[in-house]
Amino acid sequence: MQIKITSKSNSAVLGLEGAQLNSLVKDGREYLWQGDAQYWSGQAPVCFPIVGVLADGKAKAFGKPCEMKRHGVARINPFDIFEQHKNSVTFIQKSSENTKKQFPFDYELKIKYTIVGDTVTNEYIITNTGSEKMPFVIGGHPAFNCPLGEDEEFEDYKVVFDKPISNPCLRPDHHTGLVDVSKEYDVMKGTDTLKLKHNLFEENDALIFENCQAKSATLTGKNGKGIKIEFQDMNNLLVWSAVGNAPFVALEPWTGISNCSDEDEIFENKRGMTVLEPDETVSFKFKITMI
Repeated sequence: MQIKITSKSNSAVLGLEGAQLNSLVKDGREYLWQGDAQYWSGQAPVCFPIVGVLADGKAKAFGKPCEMKRHGVARINPFDIFEQHKNSVTFIQKSSENTKKQFPFDYELKIKYTIVGDTVTNEYIITNTGSEKMPFVIGGHPAFNCPLGEDEEFEDYKVVFDKPISNPCLRPDHHTGLVDVSKEYDVMKGTDTLKLKHNLFEENDALIFENCQAKSATLTGKNGKGIKIEFQDMNNLLVWSAVGNAPFVALEPWTGISNCSDEDEIFENKRGMTVLEPDETVSFKFKITMI
């Protein structure tokens, strides 16, 4: 089932499966990657309560065993529609026997999408519905068509941050998804602009801008079309494309990152962890603007 929300001539289509974006259209142009198993069949999964992977897929959260595959349980368990309007829709997922086999906590996750003009706001609202402290991280994983125009190439595009990036990046291993923190990559060299090349993603995986000094990044090509992502509530931004000259770029705002080489199995001690008290609610937002 899909739900379409609109603002003037612009629209976003959301799928009930995974409560994720399926389409972003401005002036008849599709901005969101439509999925292709040759490269990556996903589009914009929501990552909760982990982003990336756990070492060997396992951890202990306040002494309780967790066992989750990449990007957690939310994207592979059912959502319902909580609220729907012309320009917004809110999905809801409540913990179940199935989620608790992997992540042994009671939670309520609402995902709200609102389109106003050219901008879609993504909001994650998380409530601890249990009687114990609950740790988690959360993140978006939207991928965008790159190039957007038939007369453009991938290498015509760049990512421009709202301020220079002085810190080097981390990168997960292509195969395991784990991050070796002893390996740093100074791809920005103190500038605000990352010029895109396919070979940037062939030998290494995503670029992780951890504790990112910038709070917005704009993906644009030679024709000036593209995407601006604003992530004031998120500490980290990942830039990723798949191997094999994939025609998309993902811009991923995350509150945490994948399991790192200097971390142990204790879940609540991992980078970027939010810990909610019983009955406590928190929300995180980021915005996608079609240019």
